[in-house]
Amino acid sequence: MPSLEFTISNLQKDVAAVLQAVNTLTDSHNISKDELKQLRVDFDLAQEQNPFNVNVWLKPSELAALLKISTSTVTKYRNEGRFKKTSVKEVDRGKRTDFYYHRINAVKDVSKIKPIHIAKKNILDRFV
Repeated sequence: MPSLEFTISNLQKDVAAVLQAVNTLTDSHNISKDELKQLRVDFDLAQEQNPFNVNVWLKPSELAALLKISTSTVTKYRNEGRFKKTSVKEVDRGKRTDFYYHRINAVKDVSKIKPIHIAKKNILDRFV
């Protein structure tokens, strides 16, 4: 029969091995989250530059037409900070700055402010 000291020593080694395995998994999970974020950024950039994709960035007039609101309302929402940073892209053109709105994210942001109406039917009370 093994001694009590030998059993406790083996148990401590086993616990240390399990803790090491947990730490390794935790570290690899954090790396995976960072890698996933970078892949998402890379994918979005590739998708924007693909000539066969529909443009995901809309001019203020295009977003206004899509949402059936005025361009001044779009500008007002932007100035009030109602759009998230992922919804608006600023493009410097010398002395002026043009703003473009992400086709999906901007619609989500506006749906939190007011219901979205298309063809005079209330189809979305909140776009999630």
